[in-house]
Amino acid sequence: MTNTAPLFPGQDPPDSSEQHELDLEGVRTTCLACGGSLEGSPTYERYLVCPCCRFHYTMSARRRVDILADSGTFRETSRWIRSLDPLSFSARVSYRDRLLQDQDRTGLTEAVITGVCTIGGTPVVLIVLDFGFLGGSMGLVVGEKVTLALQMAARKRYPAISVINSGGARIQEGVLSLMQMAKTTVAANEMHRRGVPLVSVLGDPATGQVYASFGSQADLIFAEPGAHVGFAPFRSLKEESGGSLVAGQHSAEVHFRHGMLDGVVDRERIKHVVSTILELLRPEFRLAKRHRGRPPRARPRRMEAWEMVQLARHPDRPTSRHFIDQVFANLVEIHGDRQYADASEVITGIARLAGQSVVVIGQEKTPPSGMISSSEDDTPEGLSASGSITPEGFGKARRAVRFAARFNLPIVTLVDTPGSALDLEAWERGQAQAISQTISTLLDVEVPTISVLIGEGGSEAALAFAVTDRVLMLQNAIYTPISPERAAVAELRDSAAADQVVGALRLTSVDSRRMGIIDEIVREPDGGAHRDPLEASRLLKRALMIEITEVVERHRRTLVRRRQRKYRNIGESGRPFRSALRRELNVWRRALTASMRALRSGNDPDDETLLEPGDESSGN
Repeated sequence: MTNTAPLFPGQDPPDSSEQHELDLEGVRTTCLACGGSLEGSPTYERYLVCPCCRFHYTMSARRRVDILADSGTFRETSRWIRSLDPLSFSARVSYRDRLLQDQDRTGLTEAVITGVCTIGGTPVVLIVLDFGFLGGSMGLVVGEKVTLALQMAARKRYPAISVINSGGARIQEGVLSLMQMAKTTVAANEMHRRGVPLVSVLGDPATGQVYASFGSQADLIFAEPGAHVGFAPFRSLKEESGGSLVAGQHSAEVHFRHGMLDGVVDRERIKHVVSTILELLRPEFRLAKRHRGRPPRARPRRMEAWEMVQLARHPDRPTSRHFIDQVFANLVEIHGDRQYADASEVITGIARLAGQSVVVIGQEKTPPSGMISSSEDDTPEGLSASGSITPEGFGKARRAVRFAARFNLPIVTLVDTPGSALDLEAWERGQAQAISQTISTLLDVEVPTISVLIGEGGSEAALAFAVTDRVLMLQNAIYTPISPERAAVAELRDSAAADQVVGALRLTSVDSRRMGIIDEIVREPDGGAHRDPLEASRLLKRALMIEITEVVERHRRTLVRRRQRKYRNIGESGRPFRSALRRELNVWRRALTASMRALRSGNDPDDETLLEPGDESSGN
């Protein structure tokens, strides 16, 4: 999904207008980037991609329609709308002459093609800009055609796919061109309100007002490898930097690393990716309730709390990535927080669970066993050694929650983290606010939510992903407000004494169920999930299938109320706490009775046995 082939180091990208003209004339025989031969290459002939270095050449709108739309399904709309000259703009070449020249050269009436087609069998509205027509700039007609297409998509509830290949605003139309940003944004907002998907694909270049309006408002944004993406064109950036701009600094790959894109996808694969997304978001994919009965509750064997901590932290224990790959199908990842970075310690995406499309959010504590490199340079960017959740990780999760709410998809979270990032930089980037906002967002979302503690459920970072309708916990997972080592430092001034205080933390799955913190315990293979990861995945999938068939049937208007009542009652009127209070009162009642009996008989009350056998329990 994330082909991140960089631009060639130390080399300026080929000029987009130059490559476009050459491709239209069909005279290019060698690659502009690597010098390799393009003659006879099916990849180049079909996709305009160099078979040697995978450089993506600018492609005309007609050819993009051809590779995206199912054969014979595209029907163009709004073709009759043509540009005039509202400002009587005149320069070296008049605006009217420029329009006529580009119309003759490209065969288009304007810089955008809109229409209806099917992609992978799903009806969609397709919007494709052509860089070869006045740089794909957006003027009155382009803005109007895009707006009409988005309005039609909202009205028909067809997903809209926009392919952006544009240099920005059309200067020949002045401030009227600028106003098209507001116009197209109005239409995109209407799609959001109606829960209709909008997906953007960014070509080279994707800049200016087009990218900064409806292009960036898409639910999912992908880009082609090496594409120049950003607000300013490459030439403008070079001028601003005094000519010192290094190639690739404003590429799609850089945008992806900073959390602005959901993926960098090769042109040959983009139709497959888009088709998968459309299939996952089709409203008819909803799971009917098939499991009326529940299997018997898991009865984990009794073990020491410290032993369970070791199992929860075992280096070979399956991670979120493993469970996502084994339990869910057709995953399309959602990348980035759209503010700063793509946090690798959090995995988000759309997937299928037993016929039900869901949004999955997983905390990835560490790479799978055997994938951790001895060199820091080989560690995936953004993945911390501990898996602590950064502000960007919380932001990425909130974006996924909002995505699920927009399309009415259930949410499944997988929790496995030692806690939140505690470094100064994280707090300067608003760590406390990020945690609070994530808890608030997940509590208030009007879709069914399920969370599973699969390993280490550490403090507020675990809680922020687990305030859900149903909370499951793997048999050997732990849930704690503080790590045993920190607790040992606080109580005994010795982190090595963690095994001495761990029992008091009541962090096991059995403890959490007794206190009403979780709803169910998911059995693990004998010896722990690391002994048989595939069997652990099967057991988890079965448990999730049972849970999701129940929560999806609840009315969305009651979901939030029931969820909030659930967490309001913990520690106040929850059954486990009422039972504990009742036991405490019984102890005091017996003590008082024994004291009164002793006073009447003249005996010392201290000689009386105040507790009956079995009353020494601590809540079990």
